[in-house]
Amino acid sequence: MTARLLFSAFWLLTALVLSAAPTAVVAQNVGKPSAEPQTKMWEFNGSLGFSQTSGNANALTTNVNNRLKYSVVGWSVVQDLAFFYGEANEKINTNFWNGGLRGERTVADRVALFLASRYDRNVLQGISSRFQQGFGVTVAAVDDKQTKLNVALGGSFFQQTLTPGSTAKASRAFPAARAAMDFRHRLTELAYVQQTAEYLPAIGDSTSAYFLNTESAIVAPISKKVGLKVGYVIRYNSEPPVRNSVQLRTTDTFFSSGLTLSF
Repeated sequence: MTARLLFSAFWLLTALVLSAAPTAVVAQNVGKPSAEPQTKMWEFNGSLGFSQTSGNANALTTNVNNRLKYSVVGWSVVQDLAFFYGEANEKINTNFWNGGLRGERTVADRVALFLASRYDRNVLQGISSRFQQGFGVTVAAVDDKQTKLNVALGGSFFQQTLTPGSTAKASRAFPAARAAMDFRHRLTELAYVQQTAEYLPAIGDSTSAYFLNTESAIVAPISKKVGLKVGYVIRYNSEPPVRNSVQLRTTDTFFSSGLTLSF
């Protein structure tokens, strides 16, 4: 399956999701309201962190994250974004973008199929832009009020452009397999810890490169809708580019803290 077919199929799925009209059957018992719990159609959470130092040393760091989910009768569309930017003594030392759009359809109890499209940019690791189209199946291995664990298997197709002066063993376009997990455990009604991880080994290329991405986070509530989030992101590339004859490092890490808003 080519990248163009994957991309077209993803947007077709997204269009079907957004055009689907929500339906609801309400049981009426002589004026008594239904006891069925209402499923939230829209869910949003976002976080913002910022720090600045001036004087003998000048430094600036900013991090922004958001996740927006729309759900209706077995379908869902999820948009997410992570942005990290930093300067020290008027020199950029962090410039990382990672965002995506995902359409998902529940096909059985705890089982869903998905198509996804992502974009990331990490100039300091030699990546000017990288697009990813993916597909797969997600299984809710654990799903109760306190703990949720989702496991996903599938594939992806990468298209990347390196920064000027950078070269890499992986070609500009290559397929990859994908295995991922998303674990969340509630400590209280509003506080929770979350761990995500994905493993993406290249397939059918002249390289054995693979990517490993993880995020660890803990959220403590300040109020019902506002909390404090502390997160740690790891981006690992087993065969990073070479820029101007210098081998770039395999691992980038991003530590962030800030306020989070959920509704």
